Amino acid sequence: MENLKLPFGVFVYLYRYTMKNRLSSSFELGDVVVERNTGVGRKRVGEIVFITEGKRPKLRLVELAPRSLIPKFSGNYSKLRYFTTHQANCRRLNIINIKKSKVFQLGDVIRHRRYGTFRFGIIVGFHHPDGLYSDSWEKGYNGKDIIECVEISGRSGLPRKRDSDGKISKFEIGPTHVKLCEILPMDQNGGVRIKDYFEFIHS
Repeated sequence: MENLKLPFGVFVYLYRYTMKNRLSSSFELGDVVVERNTGVGRKRVGEIVFITEGKRPKLRLVELAPRSLIPKFSGNYSKLRYFTTHQANCRRLNIINIKKSKVFQLGDVIRHRRYGTFRFGIIVGFHHPDGLYSDSWEKGYNGKDIIECVEISGRSGLPRKRDSDGKISKFEIGPTHVKLCEILPMDQNGGVRIKDYFEFIHS
């Protein structure tokens, strides 16, 4: 009996289907994944740091901001934010398709260059320049709102700065000359801090 030969087009289809299923069902440490749409709550994005075995494997992930892929921290920035979910509830995220433009969100740490120097802040709000409704609260920065920040120091602990009256220092900026900062977690070299902070302030 002769071997059954598939048409080339059918072979390519079966190969792609098999590889797609294999890639969607297997993950490795360091993969960035997003929760599937279950119809309940928001879809979290995370980087895999641990995988459990068993009939229903689970993933332990560091939660990431969905558009900037910057790690999320707890309220006081003292530790990374983690979550656990079943492997079947996730799919690998195509990082190439992630938008790299200025999509700022509440809680992001930013640096703003003015008059040749940097100041640093945590985003605490947005408002429209003309007092209209702002959708930046729900969808991330829309590119035209005013960004409200609490001023911080980028050194260990990210302490809030205060004015001459002892009140928390705040500032407002537009979309120009603003960039996201990479945050380093607490380790043997110090507390939570902005990466390359001292290079920025001495540049």
